[in-house]
Amino acid sequence: MALERELKYSSPEGTVPALADILAVLGPLGAGATELGATTHVDVYFDDARRAVQRAGLALRVRTTGARRVATLKGRGSVVDGVHERDELEVTLPPEPAAATGGEAPQSTGGAPAEWPSEFGAHLPGVELRALTPRMIITTERHRFTIVQDGAPVAELAFDEVACQPAAEAALSYLVDEVLFHEVELEALSAGGRPPVSAEALARYGAALQELLPLYPSDITKLERAATLLAAFEE
Repeated sequence: MALERELKYSSPEGTVPALADILAVLGPLGAGATELGATTHVDVYFDDARRAVQRAGLALRVRTTGARRVATLKGRGSVVDGVHERDELEVTLPPEPAAATGGEAPQSTGGAPAEWPSEFGAHLPGVELRALTPRMIITTERHRFTIVQDGAPVAELAFDEVACQPAAEAALSYLVDEVLFHEVELEALSAGGRPPVSAEALARYGAALQELLPLYPSDITKLERAATLLAAFEE
């Protein structure tokens, strides 16, 4: 597994600042930024009826972005002042079959892959991968920027509008169809063989961004936040 390091904020206003404003607050740190634009991805999280994946301290998802699908297994890791550090294993999956009409790949069927990557089994002893079913669907509209320091990309800055739904297999347990929230993430990048930028550097960028809009460090993941919000409406 590879190390993922990211600083998460709750963003009550859900504002996406202009690039010029981001450049203005990063400038005193000797950093710059480039705008990457908006994208949408759908994350389907899987578990079994015993919640074996969750009890193992892991999260298993399939992310669909257009025709690209990636299966990811993440550990719980550690969290300090909103900085999440955890191991993750990512494997690209074959694209879903083209839609019957129009010939374009669907956003996501919500189903499990025909076969889970064999690498995942070693990290999920005792879990029957074929028994996993969708439990949560999280759709994220993401506006991305790259933060650059000393000519190298060091972090991805993402402003996320998040919609969370229980999967069809679990929907009857809830009184609402979905919950919504906004987050801001700063994810450390490894460029040119360099190690990921430090948690301290992410915190400096985050503090600069807090000059633009209210941001509050978040010690929980999107999945944990979605589960907590939906729990208030669980029958």
